[in-house]
Amino acid sequence: MKQLILRSCKGILLSSLILAALLPNALFAQTAPFTTATFRTIQEARRQPLGTVLYVAGRVTVAAEFGGQAHIQDGTGGLAVFDTPLSRAVALGDSVEVSGPYTEFQATTGVLGSGLGQISGSGASRVTFRIIPVARVIPVAREVRLSELVGASGEALEGQLVRVSGVQFRDTATFRSATNYEVFDGSTTAQVRITAGTNPINQRIPRGNVSVVGALGQFRGTYQILPRTAADLGISLSVNPADTIPKARTLDVTTWNLRWFGRPFDNDGVTRLGPADSLLQFRNVIRVLDSIDADLYALQEISNSPLFLRILDSLPRYGAIIAGFAPPQPQFVPQRTAYLFKRSVIDTVRSEMVLTNSQFAAGRFPLRLEFDAAVQGVRRRIHAFNIHAKAGSTQRDYDLRTTDAQLLYDFLNTNYPTQNVIVAGDFNDSPTASIFQSLPTPYLPFVRDSARYTFVTASLARQGLSSINAGGMIDNVVVSNEMNASILAGGEKIESPFTYITGYSTSTTDHFPVTARFFLDRITSVQAPLRTETGLSVFPNPSQDRAVLRIVPLALGEAKVSLDNALGQNVAVATLHVVQHEELQHQISLSELPSGVYSCRVEYANGMIQRAMVVVRR
Repeated sequence: MKQLILRSCKGILLSSLILAALLPNALFAQTAPFTTATFRTIQEARRQPLGTVLYVAGRVTVAAEFGGQAHIQDGTGGLAVFDTPLSRAVALGDSVEVSGPYTEFQATTGVLGSGLGQISGSGASRVTFRIIPVARVIPVAREVRLSELVGASGEALEGQLVRVSGVQFRDTATFRSATNYEVFDGSTTAQVRITAGTNPINQRIPRGNVSVVGALGQFRGTYQILPRTAADLGISLSVNPADTIPKARTLDVTTWNLRWFGRPFDNDGVTRLGPADSLLQFRNVIRVLDSIDADLYALQEISNSPLFLRILDSLPRYGAIIAGFAPPQPQFVPQRTAYLFKRSVIDTVRSEMVLTNSQFAAGRFPLRLEFDAAVQGVRRRIHAFNIHAKAGSTQRDYDLRTTDAQLLYDFLNTNYPTQNVIVAGDFNDSPTASIFQSLPTPYLPFVRDSARYTFVTASLARQGLSSINAGGMIDNVVVSNEMNASILAGGEKIESPFTYITGYSTSTTDHFPVTARFFLDRITSVQAPLRTETGLSVFPNPSQDRAVLRIVPLALGEAKVSLDNALGQNVAVATLHVVQHEELQHQISLSELPSGVYSCRVEYANGMIQRAMVVVRR
């Protein structure tokens, strides 16, 4: 076996053992019971029976790029380590000692050695590791031919960082997440696997002869090259030309599905729902929201409302509205829709669930938000509809999406014929061809009626781009014709948080944020009043010691009045009993409140009305 990296196995072992003896307090990460295991080179370790507890040392060639699957190698071979704490703790080039059971991932049934050999474990047989505090040395990829990635030679190379040169991709479109691609060199064909959450996703597949670098994996008898980043494919990440236009000039709207936000498990405590670490998901979501800096976020799959509202503590420039209604099925974890809105740009008027007398998305009804947006002195009234359509890839799922799309289309035409309308959300299907058997898109009513609606994100679907790991442009934005002239052409984009969130698809969500941008000064339509006026006004505004709320009720029954400060903290609350659809007044004392901007909210069983209020102290 040729030497693969700069130092020999003996060098790694010697430095590891010396440092372990001299600097025990400097070693960090999990403490490993290495004295109970026999040290082996990686080559020797890979010859051991499955279930053997291994103790190996090497340099890190894959850290968190693949989520929980890291890779290490020494001078004799490479080995995968499936352990999320390790992958998060290490960086490329770190020197590590690892101990844990030897297992095999995705072998062909009954065929040992046809899967990826790895160290992995759980419970008492957990993986333990130490990071040796020496200078990082990133191993150099081993140059190989495609013909070496088969049979015994492929098995010997498994787990190592390899490079193949002078190869071509058969596909010339764009890279999709969790997808296999073929490369060939004229005589041999091999697989390149784009791992979920890595940054080659939605980048153009390079043409002509290229070099490909990646860790060598194996899936059911087929060896796969696993690039870690776009750079491993010789790709420079593309930049959207519209990004040169300052965000201060446009209203930016982003839709993003957060994958069971805040709920790792179902009610049974066993069935996996969202990412395992809710606090890590929470921190990553904040980082993405702050980075994109949209004016309005339409979010889906909020399954932990208290945790979601804590986002406002970290991002006080935003306010939040969460769907106030969930299907009355306590055996299911709810998936609520929500909005985050930038307070300096958006003044919310009211929100409500619509189509509640239907079976839209099996009870995930559209959440309407009526608001006034102000950009560079231009103010426009807009009606946003956040949808989370029926998921699934069966005939029944497709039929339900088709029915619901027609229902929403008819509803908007009837009730908002001349209003500025934005529909954003998880459509769970593509605007070009359905994810189910490539049938016509369920959203054909919107696509065909170009006189009334524009599918802003259809251009992304036509480019073959995907907004989800599983493939397909299913997160979309549609606008009414009143907003056509305002669309920033080319401003529609799939955001790329996986370029700065390691292990994005496992730690955060399997959807990518999708953004569309609008110039408000190009919206010239005159807004017709809604047929049924409901609302909330504050008098006087600004206020000093007290304010009077004038409320035109949205619904009969109980109404909760609350006042939140700029940090989203509740400072006043009251309950009203609405018995008739006539204006009522409610007085709020402000004498104990400091100066600032507050959000006044009236919540009903089927929706909410919200207005900003300014308190001034003299």
